Amino acid sequence: MSLLASVTLDSRTEGGTGQGIASWFEAALAGPLAGFLELERRDAATSLATSQMREGEKYREFSLASGEWDSMRQELMRCPEVAAAIVTLADSERPAVHVSSSSILVRQPNVEVQLLLSGDDAARVDDVVFCISIVDFLISALNSANPAFGRVCVGEPMQQKTNLDAVLRKKIWRSVAEARNFLRGYAWVTVCPEELTEELGGADFLERTGAFHRVVPLASGGTVLQATETISGYSDEAMRRTFENLAPVLPPGLPRFDPANPEVRFVPEDAGQFERGPR
Repeated sequence: MSLLASVTLDSRTEGGTGQGIASWFEAALAGPLAGFLELERRDAATSLATSQMREGEKYREFSLASGEWDSMRQELMRCPEVAAAIVTLADSERPAVHVSSSSILVRQPNVEVQLLLSGDDAARVDDVVFCISIVDFLISALNSANPAFGRVCVGEPMQQKTNLDAVLRKKIWRSVAEARNFLRGYAWVTVCPEELTEELGGADFLERTGAFHRVVPLASGGTVLQATETISGYSDEAMRRTFENLAPVLPPGLPRFDPANPEVRFVPEDAGQFERGPR
């Protein structure tokens, strides 16, 4: 099982996409990555951090455990085409945590930043403290960004493709291009951009619906919506509540099961049947 936090940054991201990428990695370094890098200092793990400005150019490598974050941050501010930090435990061949950014599929100037946890941490789906830490990481990473979209899900083997991209058969680049007009998807945690938050009635209205366990407005715009206290609590009923409250800003179309992504969770209804507010 794996836990994926994935966020879309675009040309309207506050401070620019480079600042957004740096904030994502910095929040990961202070949160989910911190314990793993401490393990590396004790020779219980290994890490690799890299960036590549343009496809075909040479990768730059950084040692985060040795304190090279400032150098990597300067590189991230330049908005590289891809960047990553991967930590692998000494007794495993599979990375325990993978922090990344990429514009390959979403197309520049857009960027998708991600945090992928696997192993014991990803299995803590009923741990309240762990779930709070994931949402707090997201808030810290995005508070100054006004992202175009974001989500946290478990067990879905997709990366830049969202649940609705899969079941509506949407190209990733098109989904990203429309992200501030149509919400790209929904999950245990959904990050709604400022424009669509306002169309839904604002963060205060969304909190009053009672559909979400936690509603957090971001300082630079947008809202983090946590459906249930824990990931394991995100039942089909909770997913339906999330869908119904976000449906007015979801893309229209009847979703269809995607055999290539059988674990994707979705409500099999056309969001276009829900009335959309004035634009």
